[in-house]
Amino acid sequence: MTARFTPLDMAQRLGRTEQRQIRPSIPPQVHSRSDSHPRRTASPSPAPSEPTLTALLEQRFPEVVQLLRWVGCESLDDWMSVWVQHRGAGWVYEVLDAERDPGGVITAWKAVLDARDQAILVLESLVFESNLCRFAAEASAKMPSRLRYDKTLHVVRQRVALSLWDHALSINWWRPFVFCRALRLARTYLVHVVRDNALTEGSSRFQFSGRLGQATVLLARFEQVGAADLESSAAHIRASITEGNPAEDAVPYLLECYLRLHDHTGNREYLGRAVKTDKDFPGERRGTSWMLHMAEIWLRLADGLPKGDAFGTYLERAEKALLAAGEPGGEDAVRHALLDCVAAAARRTPELVPHIRLGLRRLNNPFGLGEHLRRFAEDGYPAVTLPATLVHHLQRRFESSTEPLHRRLLSDCLRAYIQLDDVSEMERARLLRKALDLQERSLVRAAPLTDELSRMRYADDLLATAELQGNRKFWMVGISLLIRETAANSTSCVPLVRLGRELEKGGTLNRSEQADMRRRLGDVPQADRWIRAVAEGDSGLFYEEAADRAISSPDLVRRNLGGRSNVVTVDDYLGFTSSTLVFKPTTRLCFDRDTEKSAAVARTLRRMDAEDEFATIDLITTISATDLSHSEEQFQIGTEIITVRRFEHGTVLAECLSPASPDTSCELLKRAAKFLAYVHGSDDPASGRIGGVRKEVRNEVRMWLRAVLPDEPSDGANELFEEWWALLEGIGLPPQPRRDAHAFNWLVTDNDRIIAVDLEAARWRPMGYELAQLTDDVPALPVDRWDLRRDVVTCYVEALTRCAGPSRPIDVEKVWAAYRASLLARAVRCLSDRTNEPGIREHGEALLDELSSQPKGDLTRDLAIRLRDAWAKRRGTPGDAPLRELKDGRRRRISRSLSYHLRHGRELTQNPQGWVPIDSLVRALDPKLRVSADELISVARAVSEERFEVRGDLVRARYGHSRPTAIEYEIRAPEGRLYHCTPTTALHNIFERGEGLRPMTRQWVHLTTDRAAALSAGRRHGPCTLLCVPDPSALECRHAGGATWLVAQVPPSALTVVPLHRLFSTHG
Repeated sequence: MTARFTPLDMAQRLGRTEQRQIRPSIPPQVHSRSDSHPRRTASPSPAPSEPTLTALLEQRFPEVVQLLRWVGCESLDDWMSVWVQHRGAGWVYEVLDAERDPGGVITAWKAVLDARDQAILVLESLVFESNLCRFAAEASAKMPSRLRYDKTLHVVRQRVALSLWDHALSINWWRPFVFCRALRLARTYLVHVVRDNALTEGSSRFQFSGRLGQATVLLARFEQVGAADLESSAAHIRASITEGNPAEDAVPYLLECYLRLHDHTGNREYLGRAVKTDKDFPGERRGTSWMLHMAEIWLRLADGLPKGDAFGTYLERAEKALLAAGEPGGEDAVRHALLDCVAAAARRTPELVPHIRLGLRRLNNPFGLGEHLRRFAEDGYPAVTLPATLVHHLQRRFESSTEPLHRRLLSDCLRAYIQLDDVSEMERARLLRKALDLQERSLVRAAPLTDELSRMRYADDLLATAELQGNRKFWMVGISLLIRETAANSTSCVPLVRLGRELEKGGTLNRSEQADMRRRLGDVPQADRWIRAVAEGDSGLFYEEAADRAISSPDLVRRNLGGRSNVVTVDDYLGFTSSTLVFKPTTRLCFDRDTEKSAAVARTLRRMDAEDEFATIDLITTISATDLSHSEEQFQIGTEIITVRRFEHGTVLAECLSPASPDTSCELLKRAAKFLAYVHGSDDPASGRIGGVRKEVRNEVRMWLRAVLPDEPSDGANELFEEWWALLEGIGLPPQPRRDAHAFNWLVTDNDRIIAVDLEAARWRPMGYELAQLTDDVPALPVDRWDLRRDVVTCYVEALTRCAGPSRPIDVEKVWAAYRASLLARAVRCLSDRTNEPGIREHGEALLDELSSQPKGDLTRDLAIRLRDAWAKRRGTPGDAPLRELKDGRRRRISRSLSYHLRHGRELTQNPQGWVPIDSLVRALDPKLRVSADELISVARAVSEERFEVRGDLVRARYGHSRPTAIEYEIRAPEGRLYHCTPTTALHNIFERGEGLRPMTRQWVHLTTDRAAALSAGRRHGPCTLLCVPDPSALECRHAGGATWLVAQVPPSALTVVPLHRLFSTHG
């Protein structure tokens, strides 16, 4: 009989288990014969120690060190030790100290090639790329005759891609955020390698195109991936098959890609593509994954159909695919069991059921099965029966399995099932006990589950069991295990947050229990501190420590909540704490204001009995910016403190709104408007006259107007503001306290509460102004749905009336008029948007069109028409066409034609400064375009167009000429670095032949301070490499306008190549 392990036995065993760390993945070549290693150079005397080498790495390659930490390097010393064992300390020293002899970079790389190391360490590959990029000119000068710089850099980047790929796969599911980050970084390199595949040996191209396609599929198992990325993934996988990737290996990923596309879009066409793909390879051996994908595809095709011929055919094919899959192991066994259970439920469904619902969509991987149980429970028949059936089926199949993955997934499934509403308390207790048994070795002869997630789950289950059964011993063990976890992983905030939440329930320790816990945790650093906090019920201590760790933990995903204060959130990778930490950089004054306002709002919510519907974010602690090592790079200048708050999981309101779902958006906006009324009503009425409202509104509205009006000197902004303010002031409503009510400042939680973020705003705004900000700073409602907008305003007025009481009556018609007038300002704000968020400007244009089309006599109509016409002139709208009907494609065609004729064409006569009469240019343009003079002027003066200049009836290109011109430019030094994206094929001439950057057919070399713009321009011409001028002060630079700078020539010594990892966002 198997010996039973109690929770105390389990705690002792887990106490001896060290936290699993990510070690550097060691390529097979590391274990090969010593004569395959690069020849080791003579090391300095004495040979440098590993700590010395680590210090040199941190000094010379800080970006690489930071990047390694974000992809899971927990011990730089360990990674250095492996590198030294592989190459030798002297050799590593020479590579790290390339600044002393930059030409040695090529010598060292040649040694790696001669050793035929097809895979190298992540650390080594990133250092080589950094050296080759930084010392491009010096390394090229010492390039052996059989090597070329462009090919060498390309091969190094191939090795970076492969080493990062192997590293990511060594992490996989047990640290999913780190896995995804490492995989996305690998994909950055794979994209570049595949784009430039002319430099890749033909026989190995499929290795990179195949991995590029697979990367997106693997990412989709753990995070949201867009349909465009998935389509691109499918194309790369198909291309890899034509390049030699075995179909047996590649097709399963292609089928999975089509499943994810069906998840994302609901379009059954992707299931049809998957079926066609399966038919395209009739003679290929079909492995387990292939057949399981096909089984799911057939079941999804059957989903939603009545029982009939088509349904029967699909179900039969699914059952045959499951039979052909055999009896798989690992996670495939769990997936096989799931699909088998779904197929059986479909087979049992009575024929009277009109539409059979199987609920398989959005089940990305077996690790999401527990979460998917709730989706089954909320779907139609027979999906609603699947949670109970599936749990029973999985228990029967896996509870005696010795495979850790099976036990882990089954315990997760049991834990999720007991959260469902229709599970009895007795059943909850029984299944929770079974989940504990699975994590121990009680049911089978196997070691306990000791990965981090299982340890955390075990502690959590003990606490849940203790609460359910009133078992004090279980509670003690659960708390002890969580304290042990705080020491086992010094970057994880999850156990600390869980401890904080437990203490909020009121748990404490008596003296006897404290002594018992000290004996149990005697080997844990700072155990006394944690035990004392538990005894005192001090949840704040755990939250403060959690917040401190969360700032720099690689195991947390960050999401920007928008707003002017750069608020960000972090979610734990275990999906374990059911809450999110919110970090907000601010000043002490703003924090005090926020705290005071939050308290006032909380009092109002209690008074209005609305605490179940609305809330503010709980403040956990504040952290001084000076105490954070990463504050300078993560938070803006002027930050004094970072406030740490907590809210239940949810979504930013802006992400829940869409004009495509007007009724849903309207209901959310009505609730947010109600909350906004309570926020406005929480301030005491100010005594006397409120000053400064006009001045503050004038500053921001004039700023937007200046971006919208035509760019010749004019007092138009002042005139339009005064006219708009008179319209608003004439309505006669009192101002309201400022909230900053845009849709990024509200959160909708999973339990449907609305949470207010960022209450630090000061001073006052006109009534109706912030309502318009709420509804229209992001597109939320169709511009012509005035009925829905009226509902939102009415809801606001009713709530504000209830809050203020009968002594302060509010006229809904006046608020409606003020709201409509305020929409003019919000439309202008949308037009001036510089964030490049999709649809913002288009929404502003459509809103102005709508306001302009109101009946005569409407107070806002005339002003809307004037604003619309001014923007039309600024943007480049032909004639009287509505703004929303503009086609960007036509604008681009006209712009390209202008560019050609003004820069390169010989048909037109230019004066020495490059000016051309507009009428002459109109006649010279392609007759098929049918461009009018007004159109030409509008396009040339468009707000987004910096290449052209209009003066009276003349137009010219500001820069880029291949024809001789004598334009005078301002000579001055740019602030910061300059960039230029060049074809990869040009690197040989730039560096090895020492030509640098030359104007070629143009008059000047074009550089830009905008890195993204340089990349965009370079990619239009094929594979390219981004170059940088780190110190442009040594060059004579001419400012051509906007971000563009002109230089006669750039010598190679002034240039570096930008490493690809600099184009990668660790939180993107």
